[in-house]
Amino acid sequence: MFFFYTADSVSAASFVVSPGQMTLVTGQTKTIQVKTKGISKPSYSWKTSDRDVVTVSKGKVKAIGAGKATITVYEQKSKRKQIVAVTVNWKKLDAQAAFKSVNPSVTYIEMIDRNGDVTSLGSGFVTKQGEVVTNHHVVSGTDNERARIHFPNGMIYEAKYVKAVNEQLDLAILDVPQMVNIASLRTAKAGSTGSVIYALGSPKGINNTITQGILSNRRVYGGGLPYIQFSATVNPGNSGGPLIDQYGRVIGIVSWKRSDAENMNYAIPYEQLDTVLRKRQTISDIQQQLVEVPVVQGEGELDEQELNDTFDQADIIPYAQGSISGTTFDEEDVDIFRFRTNRNMKLVLLGAYGSQLAPYFKIGLYDVEGEPIQYSEEFDLEGNLIQGLVVNIAPGDYFMAVFPIEGLSATDYQETPYDLFYEFTTGESLISSNQFDKSQKLDRVLNDIRKKSVD
Repeated sequence: MFFFYTADSVSAASFVVSPGQMTLVTGQTKTIQVKTKGISKPSYSWKTSDRDVVTVSKGKVKAIGAGKATITVYEQKSKRKQIVAVTVNWKKLDAQAAFKSVNPSVTYIEMIDRNGDVTSLGSGFVTKQGEVVTNHHVVSGTDNERARIHFPNGMIYEAKYVKAVNEQLDLAILDVPQMVNIASLRTAKAGSTGSVIYALGSPKGINNTITQGILSNRRVYGGGLPYIQFSATVNPGNSGGPLIDQYGRVIGIVSWKRSDAENMNYAIPYEQLDTVLRKRQTISDIQQQLVEVPVVQGEGELDEQELNDTFDQADIIPYAQGSISGTTFDEEDVDIFRFRTNRNMKLVLLGAYGSQLAPYFKIGLYDVEGEPIQYSEEFDLEGNLIQGLVVNIAPGDYFMAVFPIEGLSATDYQETPYDLFYEFTTGESLISSNQFDKSQKLDRVLNDIRKKSVD
């Protein structure tokens, strides 16, 4: 007896797949089940519409990346097909999984000067082959000639060129064409305020570090520029490292932190990189692009922004009268500020450090070449120990440095706040060389200081 597979039998054949649609998270697998009717020894082929979303082999579907795709199942004998709709979402990562996924593409950066000395440290990361993203303030420095880039796999590369740089946005892209076998990180826009985030980098030069926090505010503005505010702990050395979401995608570049508050840290939104003009140039060349320092005018408040521990990285003081808030991270932390005057003026400055720790910090004034002009003196003002400085200055550019001096235990200098209150004036001095002038004008200034301290 013979059985023939005729056209009529083909038309009567059928097969169904289960499930007809599925939702997966990245890395997850699931098998499509097939049931046939009226087909002897069916033969199937499988095809995905997007291999970046899902792959399929003998019915086993694997989620690769977020998105939508379809799996088409062909039955060869009956020439019939069925389609399975697949949706893939990114898998949420805990800190361990995030570190394992992202850290191999995060770098520890040393900036090297013409003498071969390390001038500064920072972090960076890879989102495109041959490129390391970091901060402008990480690569900047008058004598910097090259960047030494360390990866967790032990590979070390040196870069003498940048592909793009923008000082205002504090962004730089190092050109590292010799870099191989380093995965490019995924990117995304910041998610919802309150969502989990992670910061990776090399705080204080300690690489392979991750901290966890929340996205405190997905969009804030400072100086007219957008930032992401987040709570994960960062310190000097984290600059230029990636801020990632709970799916392991880079949403920002760690840039700075408020020194007068806890866990108020800021990253540049990753999409700002798209606005940076690409122009290949040497690291030495970008050091020649001088910062335009405005003449001091008006009144306002200023928060110290790390890194500002060299004359090349100094924070700009734009106001003729106001206050500066900052923090020393340890006994070696120096904060440097820069300002410009366009006429003969007198700088009057008062400073407080921690809780009655004024004897253990100083304020220094320097000329544009970095030569010292004058240092502050210690005063006892109504039982409050403060530092005071008054000096006549000619038109020009100047630097001011705030730094601890020895005498305390190492822990006493860590995360210790300071507040400076200053005025550029053409009037009489509020501070004599030995004691404070108990004038009505001084009382008014001190009342203002006390009010600002309360506010």
